[in-house]
Amino acid sequence: MKMMLMSFYLIFSLMTQLSYADENQDSCPELTGEVMEQDNPDYNQARLVSNYYTSRDKYPEIIVYCQNTQDVQNAIRFALCRHLPIRVRSGGHNHEGFSTGTGVVLIDVSRMKAINIDKDKKIAAVQPGLNGGELYKALYANGLTQAGGTCSAVGISGLILTGGMGPLVRKVGMACDALIALEMVTAKGEIIQATKDNEHRDLFWASCGGGGGNFGVVTSLALHVYPSEQVTWFNIGWNWEQPVRQIITSWQEFFEKNDPRWYSHLDLWSKAFPADQYKKQPIKVLGIFWGTPEEAKKELAPLLQIGPPQSQTIELVTWDKAIELFEDSTSVYITPKPEYKSSGAYAMHKLPKDGVETIVSTLQNSTSPLLNVLFFTLGGAAKTAAPTDTAYFYRNADFFLVYSTQWLQENKDKVQIEELNSLRQKLIPFTQGDYIGNPDRNLPDYLTSYYGDNVRQLRCIKRKYDPDNIFNFEQSIPVAPKEWDCTT
Repeated sequence: MKMMLMSFYLIFSLMTQLSYADENQDSCPELTGEVMEQDNPDYNQARLVSNYYTSRDKYPEIIVYCQNTQDVQNAIRFALCRHLPIRVRSGGHNHEGFSTGTGVVLIDVSRMKAINIDKDKKIAAVQPGLNGGELYKALYANGLTQAGGTCSAVGISGLILTGGMGPLVRKVGMACDALIALEMVTAKGEIIQATKDNEHRDLFWASCGGGGGNFGVVTSLALHVYPSEQVTWFNIGWNWEQPVRQIITSWQEFFEKNDPRWYSHLDLWSKAFPADQYKKQPIKVLGIFWGTPEEAKKELAPLLQIGPPQSQTIELVTWDKAIELFEDSTSVYITPKPEYKSSGAYAMHKLPKDGVETIVSTLQNSTSPLLNVLFFTLGGAAKTAAPTDTAYFYRNADFFLVYSTQWLQENKDKVQIEELNSLRQKLIPFTQGDYIGNPDRNLPDYLTSYYGDNVRQLRCIKRKYDPDNIFNFEQSIPVAPKEWDCTT
């Protein structure tokens, strides 16, 4: 990365915009970076995203692996000149496959992985191709960590642009709350820098939870980073012979307190889950505690007395080990080509008895071995900002629920997806919205579901930076109508 940290942090608003002088080129600009066409022997693998199910039938016209901002500029201008649609991919973890498509120019920034770390100021300048695991590793070597997630393969830019949930949410806020500045290439191929205070502060606001691929292509970000600490890791497991309703209720009551010392997942698999095969209990409470194992055991006593648990680990670990344990403890993917469906919703407070019963009865009666409901704790520092302070709207939620299912056999997708959709529908009376970082193409009103009261402002910002809707996909933010007054 050519920009130094001081360029991001102190001189950012003084940087001159870069653009091409000639808007009317006689011929299309040449593509730079690594260009992969459909006859390349690696194309068939390269075109896929993490979910084989949503990308197996998508065939980009061309894939451009960008190495720098200039490559991104050239790719955008090439696509515009050829009248080809654009998709943007970094980590490739858009579950619905919205970061790829048939006949598109796929701008892939996954090879842009440079990083600069200022240990004294606790700031990192990063390129968008870094995934969470790579950034964790680089920061940990400097005694630092990020407000990142628990899936190492997710791209850091995608995490931040969608809001970003993770173990530090109650300590420091959402991942996007760590954002200081960003560089983006717009629909015109211009480079702009945005901070919360400069002339592009509206774009900065939209980039804190407004989703990726809507306004342009992010090419670098400056982030606050934090000291890496030892924490107490806990992983408590039960089987379906235990009082599952009581476990869910007790977990919610314990963690709705928004105590910043605690972060946890409640991981619930169907009764048909092959626990022996995956060496995991189907009902798990796991997480981290900023305190000693002895303190954790004392405070977790209400949960530890249920059952009793079939397995129990409470131990002091390094931060990097805790992140590794989160991923190892929750990830279950069918390989090598996982096919799955995911959705989700926010719980502003603990689910009532009827909501708990809906989850338990669905998981008990499901014939799917890999139907899953996963609770994340939110709250704490995430609530210090108002819902309209950033594009990320659901500041006041205590929990986020992920519903997911996978299928082991071909042609089983319809039954599994119908079951998941039914579960989501039944839980609507007790939940709100969904998270753009966990998209669901079946949402009837995706804009309101993802962005709540921030939809209008996002559409106005879209009109300012991408008036021709160059960056569009199945659930992108549409341009505000011309008759809208976007001056307020």
